[in-house]
Amino acid sequence: MISNRSVPTDAVLPHVTYRDLEKTIAWLSNAFGFVEHYRYGNPLSGAQMRAGNAWIMVKQAGHENPTPKELGFGTQSLTVFIEDIEAHFEQAKSARAAIVEDLHETEYGELQYGVEDLDGHHWLFSRHARDVRPEQWGASVSHTAVLTPQISPMLAVSDGNKAIDFYKAAFGATVLWHLSGDEHIVAGLSVYGARFFLATEAPAFGTRGPAAVGFTTVRIELFVDDPEAVQRQALAAGAVFGSLVIEHMHSTTGPRPIRRMLQGSVLDPFGHMWLIGKILE
Repeated sequence: MISNRSVPTDAVLPHVTYRDLEKTIAWLSNAFGFVEHYRYGNPLSGAQMRAGNAWIMVKQAGHENPTPKELGFGTQSLTVFIEDIEAHFEQAKSARAAIVEDLHETEYGELQYGVEDLDGHHWLFSRHARDVRPEQWGASVSHTAVLTPQISPMLAVSDGNKAIDFYKAAFGATVLWHLSGDEHIVAGLSVYGARFFLATEAPAFGTRGPAAVGFTTVRIELFVDDPEAVQRQALAAGAVFGSLVIEHMHSTTGPRPIRRMLQGSVLDPFGHMWLIGKILE
């Protein structure tokens, strides 16, 4: 599948109308932590923004598409999943956003709050609190959903805090959670929406990092929009150069064959090999 940096793939992309886009972009950034990806039109007619893995298009409202505030009612609600929901709730309150539903845990296992933005759109920000079957809270299941299991690597590192600092500087990682005690660090991180874990080496439990043993048996593949820029950033943060970012040709089969890709590599300070690439087609 061809990737397109103008449109995030494999996701629902809401288009939300606003009366004043310049004001909206600043407000969504301040109140909800959205980051602007690009804007277009002269005069400004639209922009794309994201918060974590949630992407939206903000559009200029017109006579044919008024805002909920102008209509006096809304017909849709946008839900965005946020890891640090408590801090996000405080951020929205400090920006004086209109909180319409305080932070609470629902009967179906979500910790969430509701808020209206400057043009009356209703938003829910949520984090999974408990794994609850629909039948447990009274829902009637027609077709059982099969959830795709997720596999996240856990990297053994010599120094947990230094590793966190490195991955933040090298790959722009965000820390999802951080546990520490008696020199042993365990943390969950996210890089471009991909989650992984790290833990301080524990020889007593059979875990040593590749730098300690002198080799690695696992390579980590990171797919980004600009592999060369990410490789330069990683090298500046202390990674060791592995290979140039060059185009590779592959002959593969399956529902999503990869034929052309860019890829290079670095070795992080803890001995883990990172392949940094981008699928071209």
